[in-house]
Amino acid sequence: MKKWNPLLILFLLFIFYWIILFIVAITVDSQHAGGEQYFLTIFAKGIDLSPIIGTILLGVICLIYKEWTIRHKLLSIILLIFLLVASTFLLFFNHS
Repeated sequence: MKKWNPLLILFLLFIFYWIILFIVAITVDSQHAGGEQYFLTIFAKGIDLSPIIGTILLGVICLIYKEWTIRHKLLSIILLIFLLVASTFLLFFNHS
């Protein structure tokens, strides 16, 4: 079996999250009259949760690919800090 690059897997899983979010938003939009508000609400909540989902995905990738994480400690730490800062901003400082 070919070994995949963990960053590629993280990127593909994150893209998969956005595809699922878009499909769910379209499905709910088509089920309700005046569904634009549901579509935008689901999409806005998806944006709010994306750093948390990214942090969870990064944690899973780091657990699965331990040897890669040990070799690239600095990159893993930088990604984790970026995701934590983004989630902190979206959860506490984004009051729109």
